Amino acid sequence: MSLPVLLLTGPVGVGKTAVAFETMELLEERDVPYAFFDIDGLTYFHPKPSNDRFGERFAFEALAMLVPRLREEQSIERLILARVLWERESLSLYRQAIPDADLTVVRLTAPLDVIDARILNREAGSAVDWYLARARELDAHWRENPVEDLLIPTEDRAVRDIAQEI
Repeated sequence: MSLPVLLLTGPVGVGKTAVAFETMELLEERDVPYAFFDIDGLTYFHPKPSNDRFGERFAFEALAMLVPRLREEQSIERLILARVLWERESLSLYRQAIPDADLTVVRLTAPLDVIDARILNREAGSAVDWYLARARELDAHWRENPVEDLLIPTEDRAVRDIAQEI
């Protein structure tokens, strides 16, 4: 049986985590068993192997171990993931980790000035400039190389409305 997998993507500050949590609320209200992973969270470790500089291989190996166990022991019926998806070809990594995944990619979007304000309001330290530059890089890249099945604007919208639309 296939597993519906929602992959939320977009730049830092667009609302991936907020939308994921609200989507979880909607599923709980309907008593639908689910799991959520912010894939970045599986890459936060040091030191990283020389052949896995960003920890991506480890993250997908962990996902490949966790999802079957969650399906078996917790009977999850939905999986929500959050991660920047640079290109659709990378979906093969998700399919390798979750062979029966029925993947839907939702790219959340907002104007760059809105993203900037969110980043500046939320982030601190040396990563701020990188996040601001990365948002521009991703925005330009995705205009030329769309990755999404569904594009959803987040500016001036309630998180619940966005989750309900998804």
